[in-house]
Amino acid sequence: MIDALTIRALGAELNGTIAGGRVQNVYFVAPLVIGVEVYVNHARHYLLASAEPQTARLLLVAEKLRSASVPLTPFLLLLKKYAQGAFIQRVVVVPRERILRIEFDSREQGVSTLVVELMSTRASNRANLILLDAGGIILDAIHRVPATVNRARVLEPRAKYVPPPPQGKADPLAVSVAELEKILERAIGETLAERLVQSVAGASPVLARELAFRVAGAADALYSSAYVTKLHAELTRVWLGPAEPSLAWRDTQPTAVAAFLLTHLPNVENIPTMSAALEKFYGAAESYEAVKAPLRAPMENALEKLRRKLASLQRELVPLEEIENLKLKGEMILGYQYALAPGQTELRAEVTEELTLDIALDPQLSPLENANRYFDQYKRARDARARVPERIAEVENEIAYAEQILNDLDGAESRAEIDQVLDEAREAQLLIEMKLRNSGRAPRSEARQFTSPDGLQILVGRNARQNDALTFERAKADDVWLHARGHAGSHVVILSNGAPVPETTLEFAASLAAYYSQARREGAVDVIYAPRKNVHRVRGAGAHPGLVTVKEEKVVRVKPQPAPE
Repeated sequence: MIDALTIRALGAELNGTIAGGRVQNVYFVAPLVIGVEVYVNHARHYLLASAEPQTARLLLVAEKLRSASVPLTPFLLLLKKYAQGAFIQRVVVVPRERILRIEFDSREQGVSTLVVELMSTRASNRANLILLDAGGIILDAIHRVPATVNRARVLEPRAKYVPPPPQGKADPLAVSVAELEKILERAIGETLAERLVQSVAGASPVLARELAFRVAGAADALYSSAYVTKLHAELTRVWLGPAEPSLAWRDTQPTAVAAFLLTHLPNVENIPTMSAALEKFYGAAESYEAVKAPLRAPMENALEKLRRKLASLQRELVPLEEIENLKLKGEMILGYQYALAPGQTELRAEVTEELTLDIALDPQLSPLENANRYFDQYKRARDARARVPERIAEVENEIAYAEQILNDLDGAESRAEIDQVLDEAREAQLLIEMKLRNSGRAPRSEARQFTSPDGLQILVGRNARQNDALTFERAKADDVWLHARGHAGSHVVILSNGAPVPETTLEFAASLAAYYSQARREGAVDVIYAPRKNVHRVRGAGAHPGLVTVKEEKVVRVKPQPAPE
């Protein structure tokens, strides 16, 4: 989503905010994500740069960054050495490219440059962070590229930095109307947008569709030379005019971000700065996986302990027939005690014509002591039979809740949601050693909201507590409730208010229930559904928010799928 116009807007923003500032700290946010704290004009700013696949980005973030437990690679250590304590001289944008250079000046290390290359698409990731010395020699890169991979452009320590090769496209600020018409005529493609992307430098698919909409009235308008003069004027206006960051939404999900006003898309929001628009589009300022990783391991260990505890309890649950046999063995020993010889190790006792018991005896004990030993075993097994089922049910509830919390962690989409999971995990004693953040309980987030193909509203819980609130506070008795069968996951509610639910809406909601569950990677998942009035909280020992029982449910089998963008 980041194109050359976005980089141009970011360059202007960064030169106006952090240029001249001092780097106070360098953060290792994730293996492919770094953060820089810059102090300038009595204020701190936090710059984040990511070379992650599909989410490569550069922006100023609102909240303070923090380092995560990531392997300290040579690149990260060199960046800290050269950048921390240095002053940012300036930020340079490579014209019509998705490349930006941040120049540092350190008293100890001298001048160095961080090159941020954001050439990343859904199909391939060529984004990179490259640290250069004053002479343009590579100190290291977050993604090393040896000569065996690309002989023309080696990105390894001690190699001379070579920019990506030019694409041979027309410069939108240098091309004339006549030249623009010629190159568009030669381009391949039926639509104006397709020919723009092929022919003009910096013309991303989003920009090309926007320009087509502005000059032809449709984003997918067919090419016509009649549009060229107006197109040339719009190209010039976009590139020379001030940035107009905007964000397009579908329901609650952002679908496009740009440095210009997106008039060809519905539900567009104007954003004050390019960084703010990118932060809203990509969500987090930090890599959430890096935050989740140190939480997941102890939670999985706690879950495994619960499973071992359940197995131990199940072993205590002696079958009724075996329990009665223990009592019978004691009685048989008493009945045969006068026939037993000293030191005898086994008694064969005829209980009935059909039943004969072989009873082991301890030769060191008297017949009465041997009998009492069996009576003691009988009482323990009988007592366990009375109390263990309740304990098993309690531990099964604990396991179900632990699995739900782990699923909540996997699905958390913001730091606030991760903190909610942390709070719940501590209350469930899955993370006893973890500390709560200083602000106490995390703020409560809202359920995910989607619109079905038939226009019905669908709500999806984000975590255990929200599942509970969604089902028993938000949903009405006749709304349709769904959940992946046999898996921890989100409660899903179709706000139908008792009206018939079309099959397309039911399958859409079921696919969301499957996707936001532990079974999201399976090919097909059974999802149960029922009127909300048939769903009840689990009560008693081991009960936790979001654990429910369901009556008279039906089942639909679907493929786990997110809502389409």
